[in-house]
Amino acid sequence: MKTKLKIWVLVILILIAFSFDEEDNNLNDKYNIETGYARGKVVDTEGDPIAGAKIYLYNTEFKDSYLQATTKKDGTYKIKLHTGSWVAYACFKKEYNGETYSIQLYPDNNDSLSEEGGIRNFRWRLARTDPENEAYFYGGQLTVLTVDRFEDDYEDIELIFNPVGLLIDGSKGRKFRLKYGDPHWEEYGYIKDIPIGRYMLTAVLKKDSAEIPLSIQNWYTKGDFVSTFQLDFIPDNSMFEPVPEAAIDIAYNF
Repeated sequence: MKTKLKIWVLVILILIAFSFDEEDNNLNDKYNIETGYARGKVVDTEGDPIAGAKIYLYNTEFKDSYLQATTKKDGTYKIKLHTGSWVAYACFKKEYNGETYSIQLYPDNNDSLSEEGGIRNFRWRLARTDPENEAYFYGGQLTVLTVDRFEDDYEDIELIFNPVGLLIDGSKGRKFRLKYGDPHWEEYGYIKDIPIGRYMLTAVLKKDSAEIPLSIQNWYTKGDFVSTFQLDFIPDNSMFEPVPEAAIDIAYNF
């Protein structure tokens, strides 16, 4: 019985994974390619249209040559193409906890467009690595540093993220733990691709089968070390590849 249950769970997970890709592909089915135009639709994490998103087409052959448009209420856009090869980007502004974030949107593919026309749709992803550039990701980044007096192994630190309120897209976050070597923490000092939200962050030192509480300080402001730290990401409002960031110092409890 348990074996059958595991099989069904695996099948469901596979179907869910395929459904996300199907959602992007289905957007293409709604539009016919129109010669001389780039067309498409921009949707949020739930598949609802995003109005007011900025679409930019950059010419790969001529420097500082670009076209742009803004999505309509239904999330669609249409741009007249000129001769050349064009790469599409999209972003929009989102207010969250008193800050304004520039959100880069995920394209359904990264192929360039030509004057023959084409479809390019975009979706808001809370976290995902860019398939064309593994160094870029759609979530936030947390830099983790230790003070000079910290003498234990960095690899023994574990961080516990407890979401406060809703994430930036209005969805409910989840509590999770990260330690060095996990998929999101493979590079020394840098945790990447965290869904943007507000978290209450705690840190422990895993040593001799025990969890020793650690203190956390805001690296930017150098305030007091605290046992529970309110983690907010600092917006990066550059036009493309914005990565909201935060940085902390880790220390023993004094």
